[in-house]
Amino acid sequence: NRVATTSEASVAPNAIATFTFALRAPSTAGTYRLALHPVLDGVQHLEDEGVFVLVVSDAGVHSAWVSQSPYPTLQAGQVSTPLTIVFRNTGTQPWTKGVLGQEARLGINQDDAQWAPLAVNWLSANRVAAQSEVSVAPGGNATFTFQVRAPQVAGTYSLHLRPVIDGTAWMEDQGVFLNITVPLPAGTVPRLTATVVRSGLAIPWDLAFAPDGRMFVTERVGNILIYASAAPNAPQLANVFPVANVNASGESGLMSIELDPAFASNNLLYVCVSVNDSGQWLNQVLRYRMNGNSPVFDGYVIRLGMRANSNHDGCRIRFGPDGKLWVTMGDAGNTANGQNPNVLNGKVLRVNGDGSIPADNPVMPGAAARTAVYTMGNRNPQGLTFEPGTGRAIEVEHGDDTHDEINILRAGANYGYPVCRGPCGDPRFVDPAWSSGNVTLATSGADFARGVQWGAYDGSLFVATLKETDLRRFTLAGSVATQQNIFFNGTYGRLRTARQGPDGSLYLTTSNGSGDWVIRITPTQ
Repeated sequence: NRVATTSEASVAPNAIATFTFALRAPSTAGTYRLALHPVLDGVQHLEDEGVFVLVVSDAGVHSAWVSQSPYPTLQAGQVSTPLTIVFRNTGTQPWTKGVLGQEARLGINQDDAQWAPLAVNWLSANRVAAQSEVSVAPGGNATFTFQVRAPQVAGTYSLHLRPVIDGTAWMEDQGVFLNITVPLPAGTVPRLTATVVRSGLAIPWDLAFAPDGRMFVTERVGNILIYASAAPNAPQLANVFPVANVNASGESGLMSIELDPAFASNNLLYVCVSVNDSGQWLNQVLRYRMNGNSPVFDGYVIRLGMRANSNHDGCRIRFGPDGKLWVTMGDAGNTANGQNPNVLNGKVLRVNGDGSIPADNPVMPGAAARTAVYTMGNRNPQGLTFEPGTGRAIEVEHGDDTHDEINILRAGANYGYPVCRGPCGDPRFVDPAWSSGNVTLATSGADFARGVQWGAYDGSLFVATLKETDLRRFTLAGSVATQQNIFFNGTYGRLRTARQGPDGSLYLTTSNGSGDWVIRITPTQ
């Protein structure tokens, strides 16, 4: 019970004594607390100041996700074909099949046994498979192969999976999950179920999903939050503040986020953000290259020309099916911008991923040259998505005190603001596919619900509203959008973003100022 003596031969009053010692980690993995205080043997124990050493005994078992089978869509009660998930052994100990304390198994996180009815020849109610390989050395890959039986009720089900060596330790929770979709019978109207997956956020403006399941969420103050997945209990991997000189004033700040279509190979991430740049308040589109969970600045996509303001910033960015980066840009509070073809505000822009101008961009009427401008006469467009099948660009914007709009974008078209609000029948302008009439809803983010799990709602456009605090479903037929349903009115407050996730669910963000949420919307019977 004496770990060391002073290194110094003599320690005068008010001088410092050094105690140097070594210890051996316990054989059982875990965290141990060793409380210490000095003693003069034969005289007295000195003050107990709560000093302690934490000792972490690492069993040497670690893993990293490598790949997995596509998410299955199954009929009620159907058994899947064999599914696989591959993990790399990143620890120091080999994994040996059939040896307790050395065999790697794929477990359901937190030993959750509620998924036992889905088991098809699993090892147990919460162990779905063991490694296929006889031995997996450090640096090698282990394959876990298993089957599941689909639930009887239509919906999307998420199994949160994690490697474990029973009798030794759980490995890292990397947010790995398997989504099982049981579709509704054709034409069935689904019931929408809401689940809060993240809480306590500060105006989460937008979100995006990586191919490995990671969920990226922007907070308007300037943070990018990175989670291992969209599962409610997935760990937060990072909270980074990569953009210098963010100006988060009023409606401006760090707004939209988008991942490159080739993110799996190039790790490129894009943001639309309001900044102070050389004395100017600007909206900019910036590109970063992810190094693990750390974004490293990779260049300006659009640096100059987009004025920022405390309102009407737009700033939604999405890659289209054409491989181009589309940017919505508000009029920055200056109504004249919408009809000026030589400025970028009050427009929808279209650029290549490096910021260069596509050769098939239109030359706007009255413009001096071909620019990033794709459409004009847009007041404060905060929603942007693309129609399944047709690839048509769909833009959603705020009106002033009337006529929020849904617009179907056409190259070189003028949508009228501020000369024309809503449908005008003026041949100079394109009428909206839908407008709110003499009221405003503050329509914001929008996306299509795609997939058989949505039943009769498959292919519907869902639009989040801020002022009316609800989610609205629209159908598109030709050049007309028609409102069909209103969901969750007043339940979660101001809704900012609607975006479909990799599991087929819709994900919403709220903008209530504090205590905000990311919410998953799932269709069920």
